[in-house]
Amino acid sequence: MNAPDFEEIARHLTDQQLALALKNNGWQKFGGQEDLYSRWRPVAQNGERVRGLLLPQDTETDDYFELLSQAVAQAWKMGDPKIRSILERAAAVHSLGDEVKFHKETQSRRGTIPWIAGEDLHAGAQKAMVVGAKTRKSKAAYFGNANSFLAKSFLDSVLMGQTEVGSYVITAYVPPEEVYTERKVNPGETMPLVGRHTGREITLGMVDALSAARESVDHFKVSGSTNGFVENVRRGFCYELTQAVRSLIRDSDGAEIEVELNSAEDLFTDTPARRHKLEFSPSDYSALETAGNVFAANAAAEYVTVLGAVTQLERPKPGEPGVVRLDVFSGSRARKMRVRLKVEDYDLAVDAHRNNLALRISGRQEVEGRYYWLYDPEILELVQIRPESPGESVGIGDQESLF
Repeated sequence: MNAPDFEEIARHLTDQQLALALKNNGWQKFGGQEDLYSRWRPVAQNGERVRGLLLPQDTETDDYFELLSQAVAQAWKMGDPKIRSILERAAAVHSLGDEVKFHKETQSRRGTIPWIAGEDLHAGAQKAMVVGAKTRKSKAAYFGNANSFLAKSFLDSVLMGQTEVGSYVITAYVPPEEVYTERKVNPGETMPLVGRHTGREITLGMVDALSAARESVDHFKVSGSTNGFVENVRRGFCYELTQAVRSLIRDSDGAEIEVELNSAEDLFTDTPARRHKLEFSPSDYSALETAGNVFAANAAAEYVTVLGAVTQLERPKPGEPGVVRLDVFSGSRARKMRVRLKVEDYDLAVDAHRNNLALRISGRQEVEGRYYWLYDPEILELVQIRPESPGESVGIGDQESLF
């Protein structure tokens, strides 16, 4: 491995932390001047004289940071594997964040994975992290597009690390202290006091949801009861998580999710980093499939009346039925909804789109994959959406029925 950025490491540690790491790994302190500097060297082997390093202690001196950086570099170059490991981890923790690993065991050649199995691994890892974010805002048996802003904001800041040889591994790095909000915060707007979640909280939410999945599957295998699935929705078990874990174990010999939560202080003490490890096997697949069916049933069709703006229109030919997409203002948890309309209703939707009108429409709402659909639709009225004051964009202010 190439040497890390010693100055970057030195920016995020103190001389006391490095001294403790040296002491805990068998280095000896010799000489120095109290409160100014100390000198350290590894234990001599075969009576050989070993060169040491100087560790500054007075943070007020102008060359403190330069000397600390040199001490870090010397500790690395003197070749002690334990010290190198600590310094490598320090670089990763401060620049990358909490480490999440998704393993997938396959029968392919070491360090490789069948292409489709690899795609499933990536998809499963992403879905698991999305669930971790969505469950911070609310718990649901079936999310669909709900809580998407928080999930997307979170994923946008997660880094993907290098894969590892052996079982195929995807590594994700999550910034633990970064704050994510449940809604968009406009420039100049004060950060909301509620609806804020850190990267560490989201990662722990994913761990809890996966733990709930593991416990629920074990309970189902023993008892045949699906009650555990529904009870663990409060911990984040959901339809999307059954999809995530099924993707991880599909066409594999097993899967493992390992989470290591680091802080800088952990690296320079005897306290090991907090680790969470969860394993799933192909034998869990059918139980997860059953759980997914249970959760999908809980998201069964419901009859709703929604108000929404027509934002997309599509039909094969003029004079035939078509599909429109609504941006939903009210009446449903969906933010967007697709509606298949008969000819006359489609033409009415075209007029609404051209004239910047909204539709109030009733029907049977169902979730199919990532999308909400409204079946057996009945357009009740066209609604004029008036700006609340001059210069404002069109919003849901005063509404006037036109039809």
